[in-house]
Amino acid sequence: MSFLSKILSMLSPDTSALVAPIEAKRLLALAGSEKPQLIDVRTPGEWKQGRISGAKHLDVSSHEFDRKIQALPKEASYLLYCKSGGRSAMALSKMKSMGFANVKHLSGGIGSWQRAGYAVSK
Repeated sequence: MSFLSKILSMLSPDTSALVAPIEAKRLLALAGSEKPQLIDVRTPGEWKQGRISGAKHLDVSSHEFDRKIQALPKEASYLLYCKSGGRSAMALSKMKSMGFANVKHLSGGIGSWQRAGYAVSK
């Protein structure tokens, strides 16, 4: 991939990786290796206000984000979310550039999750 292609892919979100709340709920109900690892990429303050049950917290704005992501298995499935979808799209792009193949993110973030009537935990 050329340098320009990399930059363009980072600027234009991958809409094929978007998952609606109802599809996210279905994916999170899967068992075993079929179930994606849920990752909340918001700030610690947002995390404390409420999160989707079972999520791991990895703040995309943290200077340690890349190191922590690199430690995850690249062959696993991941579902990312933030507040509204912007930061999770950025995190998805970073992960794809690191060689993660199966990464999706929640369309509209935790806000769309809550608007769909799904619970958050504290």
